[in-house]
Amino acid sequence: MPKPQLRQAVVTQSVRIAPTMQRIYLSGDDLLNFPVVKAGAYVKLLFDLNGNPLQHPTDTDQVAMRTYTVAQFDAAKPELVLDMVVHSDGGKTGPASAWATSTQPGDIITIAGPGSSKGLSEQYDWVLLAGDMTALPSIRNHLAELPQQTKGYAVIQIEDAKDAVALKKPEGVTVIWEYEHPLPVRLAQLAWHEGIPNVWVACEFSDMREIRAWLKDEKAVAHENIYISSYWKKGRSEDQHKIEKRRDNEAFIKTLA
Repeated sequence: MPKPQLRQAVVTQSVRIAPTMQRIYLSGDDLLNFPVVKAGAYVKLLFDLNGNPLQHPTDTDQVAMRTYTVAQFDAAKPELVLDMVVHSDGGKTGPASAWATSTQPGDIITIAGPGSSKGLSEQYDWVLLAGDMTALPSIRNHLAELPQQTKGYAVIQIEDAKDAVALKKPEGVTVIWEYEHPLPVRLAQLAWHEGIPNVWVACEFSDMREIRAWLKDEKAVAHENIYISSYWKKGRSEDQHKIEKRRDNEAFIKTLA
């Protein structure tokens, strides 16, 4: 596989927009050729093995990469916006979360990408978008691109009621901010619409597996109408999670054969 394109980016602002969400604004000459991206696009932030942001990496095999959805990109400035969850897991804060809360204007970090994930299906009667705070930027972007006649749900698990933000969406899509129950429990409580659903889900690994089984076994949603992914796993680094995620996906694909 070719190595991802690397770009230097300069922090211009860092703002807390919700109790567990930090918004980082990046600019710089290297973003002048950054491509136009669609909902679900992502970049990777590069850190050294001690958790420090890299400025001049020469070997991407010796760095830690952390993946974040592109919240917004304005080619005219140019300006890349990332919304980063700043919670800790088990008392240990990851390098990206620590950087997001401490970075200052003028700081430099190297990014790789962008990459893209599977978009929404083209043929459907209604939508179900769901995820936790790590998926909020993608859900927000997908909602904004939906046709105005779309109906369905967007269910977002948040850590604090104040994490709820205004979202541009079709009138027929109900947004549910859930901060009392696990995401799989809240999804099972939904009134299921008739017709073909278009499902997009991204969340913690264990929740993803539970939701995936529910969609497949109880709701019988066709595999081609589902995008479901784990963005993280409790107690695991991104590198560890990536390995377990790949193994889990390979095992699941075999069940579909």
